[in-house]
Amino acid sequence: MRFTSSKGDWMESDRVLAAGKPLKSKSTLFFERYARAENENIHMRLGICLLAGLFIIVLVAFVFSSTRPRAVYYIPGAVASGLAYPNVVPPASIKSFAVSWLMGWMNYTPDTVEGVYARSSKFMAPALLSQVHARSAEELEKVRRDRLSSVFMPTADPRLEEDKGMYRVMIEGKRGIYMGKEEMSFEAVRYQVCLLTTAATEDDPYALAVSDIKKEEVVNAAQ
Repeated sequence: MRFTSSKGDWMESDRVLAAGKPLKSKSTLFFERYARAENENIHMRLGICLLAGLFIIVLVAFVFSSTRPRAVYYIPGAVASGLAYPNVVPPASIKSFAVSWLMGWMNYTPDTVEGVYARSSKFMAPALLSQVHARSAEELEKVRRDRLSSVFMPTADPRLEEDKGMYRVMIEGKRGIYMGKEEMSFEAVRYQVCLLTTAATEDDPYALAVSDIKKEEVVNAAQ
């Protein structure tokens, strides 16, 4: 049996052999092309996986940053909308801060007095804080030993005065001192709370600190 081929095929084979290249069959060429295609597919899949992983990392970072709780500075008791300016505290907020601090400082029982000292001291200026700490141990011991309680209630709207960056808030009210259940005193008083501006923090969003507190008796106050 003889195998014949066209003249063109013989001439092509002669050129391949003359160039020193092995003659490849169609099946060999098919597998080579298939291998190249598979290699390209592998690289493509790796690229897609890398892009998908990068997308997932970016998505997780975005979700984490958007859902993470952030510090919010606010003014308790605000009843109207408005604009907030940096380093500017409205007069109403100054008076609200002074009244809130004084109410916390002057209302205590033997069981709550330590917490009152701890919370109120966060809003004291360094000079006042050192004075309070110097006598706090003795006063706390006296309150616990004698079972003393203090109650203060404002009876008028606070008044605000400003002088060279310092604020004075006058607060009138009535204060009662009790030993156990026995009333020791009940009088009309006026407190002058002096405030200084300071840097705002999460604990003190008002950016105010109490620098001094003075007590005055109100003469001929309505009972």
